[in-house]
Amino acid sequence: NCYNLYAPFVHKPIDHEVTQAHIPVSLGLLKHIFGNQLTMGIHYLKLVYERPKQTLPILCLVSRERQTGKTTFLNWMHVLFGDNFCQINPEDLNSQFNSGYSTKNIIALDETVIDKSHAVEKLKSIATAKTISVNQKFVANYSVPFFGKVIICTNKEKDFMRIDEEEIRFWIRKVPQIDSINTKIEDQLKAEIPYFLKYLRQLPAIETNKSRMVFTAEELKNDYLDSIQKESWSSLRKEITLELEHFFNHFD
Repeated sequence: NCYNLYAPFVHKPIDHEVTQAHIPVSLGLLKHIFGNQLTMGIHYLKLVYERPKQTLPILCLVSRERQTGKTTFLNWMHVLFGDNFCQINPEDLNSQFNSGYSTKNIIALDETVIDKSHAVEKLKSIATAKTISVNQKFVANYSVPFFGKVIICTNKEKDFMRIDEEEIRFWIRKVPQIDSINTKIEDQLKAEIPYFLKYLRQLPAIETNKSRMVFTAEELKNDYLDSIQKESWSSLRKEITLELEHFFNHFD
């Protein structure tokens, strides 16, 4: 009387050994998205692929520029994980009905600004929830285990949502603009999937006991997270900080 709600995984890795030379487009996109945290990005995908029950941080891809590859990354995730991926709007977080994402493994929000505190708290709760109460139209509520990972893409670099200084559930990446546009990149990424999956399988097992979200607060901390946390300060704190900085910078 139990049902596996994880949709069938449609891709199969190839049998022979794979090198980075077999997946230049996939690694190129990952390097563009994750920059100096490329190894963490590869580990993130290995865990989503091999250990879909593992809790992971909320991945936020931010950039005010256009043509950065954020949407291409989401499209690639959709092709990779098929029906285990869904894309929702911030309004869906405020809706009482959640059946659209309650059984998904990857929940993506594109072009997102989350300005309501209720939606922010719900998003943080989703990132660490072990179960979820499914609210579906014309069906009585029922509870299921929940293993959703959240990916946010937004053009707002510092003010897409409020993130407190104590928060350790967010991984922020500032994505640069792409120098030259490759119109065939999605087809190339799709062609590399069997090789990319084999590449992930070849990697050594990842230590998951350092933190409940695998990556520690020190690993997730970067300048982009710091700037968003400062932008989340109250207006009074910002004003006091400016006054103090002005005083110490202009008076001996």
